[in-house]
Amino acid sequence: MANVVVVDDSEYMVNVLKQFLQSIGHQVVGFGLDGNEGYNLYRKHSPDLMILDLTMPNRHGRECLFDVLDWDPDAKVLIVSTVKNEMTILECLERGAKGFVEKPLKFSSPAFCDEFKTTIENALNG
Repeated sequence: MANVVVVDDSEYMVNVLKQFLQSIGHQVVGFGLDGNEGYNLYRKHSPDLMILDLTMPNRHGRECLFDVLDWDPDAKVLIVSTVKNEMTILECLERGAKGFVEKPLKFSSPAFCDEFKTTIENALNG
């Protein structure tokens, strides 16, 4: 079981991710609705994994990712976002994000759920 922080400006998405993570045996120890909250939650909880949206108010997820990695270079962060800009995605991955999953998330598809679970496990394993 991993402790996870979820950061997304959609409360609906936070709840859906929380339900999925719990269904595969993980615990959501905190959730935030913008990059400022995400960074503070990471520092507070030092989770095994952070699931992070990029497009959020107040502080972009990219900035949150960089701050988290500056504070903890070994942080495991999985980007889950609608961002389609390949340069932004590549920059996040090169900087240290452990993966990228494009929204919308299709939890109604068993194949997607299996793939997403594998992606989460891969991110946790570095």
